[in-house]
Amino acid sequence: MTRREYALLDVFTDTKFAGNQLAVFRDGRGIADTTMQAIANELKLSETVFVLPPGGDADHQLRIFTPGRELPFAGHPTIGTAYLLAGGRDASLRLEEKVGTLHVTVRDGFTEMEQPLPEFQPGPDRAKIAPLVSLLPSDIDPSLPIEIGSSGNAFTFVPVHDLSVIKKATPARGLDQATYLFTRETLAPSSTVHGRLYAGAFGVAEDPATGSAVGPLGAYLVRHGLSDGKKIVVEQGHEMGRPSVLYVRIGGAREKIASVHVGGRAVVTGGGWIDL
Repeated sequence: MTRREYALLDVFTDTKFAGNQLAVFRDGRGIADTTMQAIANELKLSETVFVLPPGGDADHQLRIFTPGRELPFAGHPTIGTAYLLAGGRDASLRLEEKVGTLHVTVRDGFTEMEQPLPEFQPGPDRAKIAPLVSLLPSDIDPSLPIEIGSSGNAFTFVPVHDLSVIKKATPARGLDQATYLFTRETLAPSSTVHGRLYAGAFGVAEDPATGSAVGPLGAYLVRHGLSDGKKIVVEQGHEMGRPSVLYVRIGGAREKIASVHVGGRAVVTGGGWIDL
């Protein structure tokens, strides 16, 4: 029997017991894929990360699992793991994930990653998506399109009118796609949008902070003339009692997105071990 230790972090927050929870196994060597998945299901956090030696010129390789499946890429696991590996000190890291090698920096406790450029396609119409999140078609903002965007994980972005709509939304049976609801009405005056993410397809009913979604969301806002991309602040997780703040920077022009950066803060909350 071998004992494998893990650290617990809260990500996209500077306060313990907020943000998105994360477990990181600093040494994932020798753990079988099926065991990694079983551990993630046992811990029941949004994601669990196993750190491995890199296969190429990266500093580390990350394997990222939700309770239900492995992900090719995820935001809060990348941010939280980089912060942990850097010990909270300034650092520049290259982290290998299944979408490629990502550049991540830690500066003054703020961690930021460059994401793959997102791709978009038209999403379902309002009449189809609304009942899947327990809304009426009229709750969805008709001035903006519903689109599916992905930087490695696909999300259906659904613009709604206001916070009252966000608050009453709940996932219904049959929602088999990761769905990100957002409104430009926010709780904090400094925020750009307020979001809520349902990801039953990933084994996560609701996610309090979704770094892999807000990169494409930021690009969506720029593409549709809702932001210049210099500083996009996304608030998420309030309906779960785990308020989170995510920061997005979009480079390039409205017609051609050139870069996507997502960042935030993280705090170490504890740790534990699993005997294998």
